[in-house]
Amino acid sequence: MAETKTTPEGLTYEGIIVARANTIEQIAAPFRRGKDSPIIATLTVSSFDVDQLANILPSTGASFLMVDFHLEGVNIENVFKIRELADYPVCLIGLVEADSNKESVLEEAGLDKLYNIPLTPAIVHKMKRELPGEIHNTQSTWGKGAWNIAPDMIRKAAKQAGGAPWERHKIGVWSPKGGVGKTFLATELGVALSGIGGRSCVLVDANMNGGHVKLRLGFDNLDKQRSIVNAANIYRLEGGNSSNEAIKKALSEDIFLKVGGHGNLDLLAGVDSMIEAQHDALATEAGYQFAQDMMDHLRRHYEFVIVDLGSSTNVGVHRGVLIKLDTVLIIAEPGLTSINDSRTGANLLEQIGIPRDDIKLVINKWLPDVGLSLKAASASANLSIAGLIPFDASGNVTRAENEGISFVAKHAGSTKLPTHTQKTLDGIIDVASRFYPPIGFAWNQRKTEQGKKGFFKGWKKND
Repeated sequence: MAETKTTPEGLTYEGIIVARANTIEQIAAPFRRGKDSPIIATLTVSSFDVDQLANILPSTGASFLMVDFHLEGVNIENVFKIRELADYPVCLIGLVEADSNKESVLEEAGLDKLYNIPLTPAIVHKMKRELPGEIHNTQSTWGKGAWNIAPDMIRKAAKQAGGAPWERHKIGVWSPKGGVGKTFLATELGVALSGIGGRSCVLVDANMNGGHVKLRLGFDNLDKQRSIVNAANIYRLEGGNSSNEAIKKALSEDIFLKVGGHGNLDLLAGVDSMIEAQHDALATEAGYQFAQDMMDHLRRHYEFVIVDLGSSTNVGVHRGVLIKLDTVLIIAEPGLTSINDSRTGANLLEQIGIPRDDIKLVINKWLPDVGLSLKAASASANLSIAGLIPFDASGNVTRAENEGISFVAKHAGSTKLPTHTQKTLDGIIDVASRFYPPIGFAWNQRKTEQGKKGFFKGWKKND
């Protein structure tokens, strides 16, 4: 997860602190030169001016911007605007008074780090321990993704989309029936958004009927203690009941599997069987509460949360996840029976409180000339279509699965692919670009540059 990063020892990082005049000295004091600190405050400012700070950052080489959110004029939009205008990999650190009405809002805002003020020795110690890794991560991942044609093309796409092309998102992949490709779509979305888009993502296997995400990614023989079962049990043993400390311990870095070797895609593995799903920590109300707190926590630490779900809405974990999602992708095959099942499923989701506008249809294994148009499929399901993924008759989807590697990871770096495989890739990228538009722009540009090596050249199998 994002909370623990590694960085070369001995490095120091210099930056800017922006805070109220009556608190700035107390905040900056532990980070003065000569304090044997890896974090050095080289400049302190007691007024907040977006344009001025955007100009200062690159000229000073500041690694971080630490901002007191109680200073007049400071809000989350303007803080992010500074980084956008500076076009510079600065780590954004928020400071907020404990138990203030701003704290809960900022926890969900997506800052790189957030700490309480006034600073205590324990908080200062935590900052000195955590921030070097966080700053190093910000710098090392700046402009990554999209086969290293970022950042220029990614920024161009962002500007074309009006300056705010995407937002952090919780995406669920669901269907009222099994065997239509839920795990396939959830897995490939996670790989596309992290590996091509360069965003921080977590894949959650919350299918209480028995999940297969770890099998699809080659983790089947690895540590079985790192799973949603163990996370839920830790949460229960630590008191549960929406305790912030309990969910932090349950979802510590050690519970996640690292996918592909690139560092920005984590996996929370699922249950191996329906018997495991009956564990006291996952069953009924306990699972319902854990799932909600899990989703809220992950939303604070990842830019994209992608969940593979089981079909029943009566299962506590499934329902707890569903009501926390921003978008539910119902996946179906291109036959009227499957499409009509999607309509029934969407009606069921509405009954548990999910707005119809938040439910989209993805058609998997699409074939031309099957007697069903996209317009007819949309009308039959009474859902807008988020994408279609053409059927890959070459068998490459199944081959990737049997090898324990993502289909996107295996083939996205190739410039010469069977037509069916290329179309299937295009379909997956089209769905991903609905949540992060720069991926689509970069993908289309990449296809025009024959011979350019793909981003996935260094993707590692999880063996």
